[in-house]
Amino acid sequence: MNPFVYNSPVRGKDFFNREAPVTKILKETVRGKSQGSIWITGERQIGKTSLLKHIQSLNDTFEDKVKPYGTDKSLDVAFIFGNVQGCENEDEFYNTLWQGLKDYFDFKLRKTNNGYQNFINAMTEVYIKRKHYIVFLIDEFDAFIETMSYKDAQVATNFLAKLSSLLQEVDEIDEGTKTFSCVFTANHDIKELLNQNHIDNRGSGLIVEALNLKWFTKSQVRGLADLYMRDDDFKFTNKEIDLCYKSTQGYPYFTQKMLSLMYDARKIITDDKQFRNTVKNEFGEMFKDTIEDWGGDKMPIRTLKKLMEMVKKMDLGRSFTAVVMKSLEIYLRTKLMP
Repeated sequence: MNPFVYNSPVRGKDFFNREAPVTKILKETVRGKSQGSIWITGERQIGKTSLLKHIQSLNDTFEDKVKPYGTDKSLDVAFIFGNVQGCENEDEFYNTLWQGLKDYFDFKLRKTNNGYQNFINAMTEVYIKRKHYIVFLIDEFDAFIETMSYKDAQVATNFLAKLSSLLQEVDEIDEGTKTFSCVFTANHDIKELLNQNHIDNRGSGLIVEALNLKWFTKSQVRGLADLYMRDDDFKFTNKEIDLCYKSTQGYPYFTQKMLSLMYDARKIITDDKQFRNTVKNEFGEMFKDTIEDWGGDKMPIRTLKKLMEMVKKMDLGRSFTAVVMKSLEIYLRTKLMP
């Protein structure tokens, strides 16, 4: 069975090369002197959701207590995951957080028609009565902001300012200190998100620590292959790992996909030249189709530029590279049009 997975969050023993981001997130949100929030930027399918899901899994083992800055309280920690990509307004956003709290704590609070009030009721329950500090793991946050700003950029600006204020202190709980932190994931960095959606930089006011997820190095590609093939007698050669890295430049999703293609091909093709040509052709077609499926000009400018740099270094043949580069350049020009 092909051991390489590339279309769903990675869990358990297959979680790879994200130890440093996990350490940074925990230090920023719960283990530091003050409880901050983090904005994680990374290309699509780079592992943002897997990272959040891994942190959520720490609920089973996390024993650290939190003392919110400025208080003597000692609170337990709960990591609450919520995907807000499908949310269209503030009510739906706060109801998503409410549902995450309800699923974890199994409280019996009645849901009202006011999403924000539901959130406040739940936070009062878990912070005051159950003595927990919450770290919300909010996936696809930029997609939600884009949806909101498309309807009304001022509404999005006001929402971000309100959320920033809540991250410092929730007046309705009246404890005079922080009650929760957030870890946001996004394809855009904050500046790009605000600029592209005409959101007032001065009014949004969201204060977070920035964290960019990195692509794999060649040695990490080797480590990833060894990890996934730990129970397999078959191993990739150094030349095959070189081929994978040169083709993908370490982009995690494409690395997984390339390793998967190589694994299947090597099982049936023994000739090195035929193997190399087959894998390169299949990967090239997959890469082109994937970029189109991901939305072309709808991708962040930063991502488009990084993909263009990636294609320049890929070993896919001159004619194929020219076709893909032309598509990416068209997407980018469309994105930059006034």
